[in-house]
Amino acid sequence: MLAQGFENVYHLKGGILKYLETVPAEESKWEGDCFVFDQRVSVGHALEEGDWKVCHGCREPLSPEDTQRAEYEEGISCHHCLDNITPERLKALRDRQAHYRAVYKDSHDEHSEKSA
Repeated sequence: MLAQGFENVYHLKGGILKYLETVPAEESKWEGDCFVFDQRVSVGHALEEGDWKVCHGCREPLSPEDTQRAEYEEGISCHHCLDNITPERLKALRDRQAHYRAVYKDSHDEHSEKSA
C-alpha cells in the first residue's frame, strides 16, 4: 500500500479479526464486513456473522443485493457464473441442491418432532 502512495499504513497486531473482536463498533474505523474462509463467509464487529453468502456454482461472495438478482438461484448459480455454467453442470448443481433440501428438511422435521 505504501508503494501505491498511501501514507498512513499500520499493521494490526493480531490481524483484522482480532481488531473486529476487541475494538467496540463505536470506536472502530472498520466499515462493512470482513470475508472469512469458513461457513460464515463474512463477519463484522464482535465477529458476528455477516450477511454475505457464497455462490455454490462459482464460490464468489454474494452481497444481500446480489441474492435478490434474477440470476441468483440458491445453492446453484449467481450473476457471476450463470452464463458460464454448462447444462450438465447446472443439472448437477440442481440435483445436489434438491438432495440437500430433502436431507435438511428430513433432519429439520426429525429435530422438530423430538423437540415437541
